[in-house]
Amino acid sequence: MAYNKKKIYDETASLIVDLCVRGRLNSEEMHFLLNLLDMSVLQRDNSGLFAILKVWLKGENDEEIDAIVKATLLAIDFSNQKSLQTNTELIKGLIAEKYTT
Repeated sequence: MAYNKKKIYDETASLIVDLCVRGRLNSEEMHFLLNLLDMSVLQRDNSGLFAILKVWLKGENDEEIDAIVKATLLAIDFSNQKSLQTNTELIKGLIAEKYTT
């Protein structure tokens, strides 16, 4: 990993852990964000998840669907490609429902 990329990675990871220590994130949220950081820095091919997250963040607020999406994201086992694919498709369906209701 290039020096600048490693420095950004380290600082971002430290910030995420610090937010958890200060009580701004719970441990599930921290682990999710650290896994997402790993996925983005290591450039694993999970562009589908990132694309869906971008659509979700741009959308209108729907508390019920947003809570389900968040719970689904926190439940993803990033070490299991099948879990990642299944949950990405589930989130994609929830987001589609959010825009059709």
